[in-house]
Amino acid sequence: MRSGPRIALGGFSHESNAFASAQDVGLAHFLARRDRPPLLLGDELPRGLARGSFPTTGFLRAIGADAHLRPLAWASGGAGGLVSDEAFEHIAQALLSRLRAVGALDGLFLELHGAMATPALDDPEAELLRRVRGVVGDQLPIVVTLDYHANLSPDFARLIDGAVVYRTYPHVDRVQCGELAARLVRRLAGGGRVPGVAIAHPPFLIPLHAQSTLAEPSRGLAAMSLADAGDVVSRCYAAGFPPGDSHWCGPSVMVHATHQAAADAACEALHRQVLDARAAFDARLLPCDTAVRLALRHAQAPGRGPVVLADVQDNPGAGGSAACTGVLAELVRQQAPDALLGILCDPEAAAAAHAAGEGACLGLALGGTHGVPDQPAFVGRFTVERLGDGRFTTTGQVAGGNATELGPMALLRLGGARVVVSSVRMQAFDPAPFHHLGADPAAAALLALKSTCHFRADFGAMAREILLVEAPGDAVANPARYPYRRLRPGVHRTP
Repeated sequence: MRSGPRIALGGFSHESNAFASAQDVGLAHFLARRDRPPLLLGDELPRGLARGSFPTTGFLRAIGADAHLRPLAWASGGAGGLVSDEAFEHIAQALLSRLRAVGALDGLFLELHGAMATPALDDPEAELLRRVRGVVGDQLPIVVTLDYHANLSPDFARLIDGAVVYRTYPHVDRVQCGELAARLVRRLAGGGRVPGVAIAHPPFLIPLHAQSTLAEPSRGLAAMSLADAGDVVSRCYAAGFPPGDSHWCGPSVMVHATHQAAADAACEALHRQVLDARAAFDARLLPCDTAVRLALRHAQAPGRGPVVLADVQDNPGAGGSAACTGVLAELVRQQAPDALLGILCDPEAAAAAHAAGEGACLGLALGGTHGVPDQPAFVGRFTVERLGDGRFTTTGQVAGGNATELGPMALLRLGGARVVVSSVRMQAFDPAPFHHLGADPAAAALLALKSTCHFRADFGAMAREILLVEAPGDAVANPARYPYRRLRPGVHRTP
C-alpha cells in the first residue's frame, strides 16, 4: 500500500554568457565529468548526487524515506557560452521520455538555473517547463530550485507552483535550498496548482560583482527570498545575470501564493525594497596596474594572509575563458616577489609541462584567447614546479565534496609569480586545486583568483585585503559595455 507521495525529480542547469568568446556549449560538455557529475539518467541520479553540494543532494536528503521517487535526468554544465540547440534537445528529451514513462505523480521537482540560453531559444527553461506541462498536465504541482543569478520571465513563473532561489552569493546554501524545496514539494504534493502568481522586474541591471550577499543591500534583499508559511507559498528575489542576453535579463521578484491578492501584495512589497536599494549597489573596480601596485604595498605592511586580487572579468563561473593573462602580465611587470595565480586554463601548456617534466624550464605562450585582441597569450620561460593529474575532491564551502577532473595540471613559475594551470576550466572558489599541486594559497603574499565572488567563501577569511580588478575578459563587469540584442527596451544597464 502506498504511504508517501510519488515525486519525479530531475535537473537541467547552465549559466549562459551570450557574449563569451567561445560559444555553443555542446552535448559533450554535459557528458564529461569536470567540477560536477556528467549527465545522469534514471537511477544514476540519486546515486550520483547522494553526496556533493547540489540542490538535488539536499532534496534527496530531505524528501523523506516514504516518498516514492521517480528519477528522470540531471545535467549541469556550469557556466559558458550559449548551450547548443542540439544539447538542449538531447537533454530535454532524456528528461521528458522518462517523465512519460513514470506513471501517476503527486509532484515534480526540478533543479534549474534560470539563466540558460540557446541560439534558438531566449528562454529555454520556460520551454522545457512547457514541454513538461504537456506531459504531466495543468494540475501537477512543480517546484524548482534556481540560481541567485536567474533571469526570470513571466512565462516561467506561470508554469511552476513554487521556487527556492539561492539566498547567498557566494552560493554556500545550495544543499539547504534543495532541502527547502523538498519540504515545499511535500507541502504541495497532491494538492493541485498554486493559483496566485506575481512577478516584477526592476528596470536596471546589477553587475555581478555588486551582487554579493556578504554586504548590503544584497544581504537584506536575499534574506527576503524565503519559502513562507501561510498564504505565500514561495517568495523569491533573483539578482539576474547581466551577460545573459535575454528579454527578461536582470533582477526579478517572483511570488507564488494560495490566492492572487496575497501574491500581488508580497511581490509589490519586495519589488519596492529592490527599487529603494538601487543607489546602494557598489560596482567599483580597480584598474589592473593600480590594483597590483596597491597589493604590493599592502603586502609589505604588518599582518598575516595574502592580499587577494580578484580577476572578476575572467571568471569561468560567469562564462569567462579563464585564459586571460592581464593580471599575470602586470604581476610580472611590477616584479611581484611572491604571487600565486589560479586557475588559468590552457590544456596545451599543461600538456607541454607534463612532457617536459618537473624541474624543466620551457618557453610557453601561456593562455590567451584566439581572435580576441585584448586577450593575448603571455610569452615567457617558465619552470615546471609541480605536476598533477587534475583529479581531486573539492573541500570548500561553495562546492565541497565534488569529485573533480580538470585534466593534466601544472604549477609553473616565472620569477616571483606562480601559476596554477589546468586543462579544463574551473572557477577559483576552492583551495583543493591549489593543494593538488602543493601550493598553499594562505602562504602567498599576493593571491590572484579568477573569480567574481565565490572565492570569498574560503579565501576571504585568509585574506588581509581583497581588491577587485578590472582586467580583460569575457565576463565583462559593466553591463553598459554589452551589445545587447534581446534585452527589452527601457532597462538601465547599471543601477
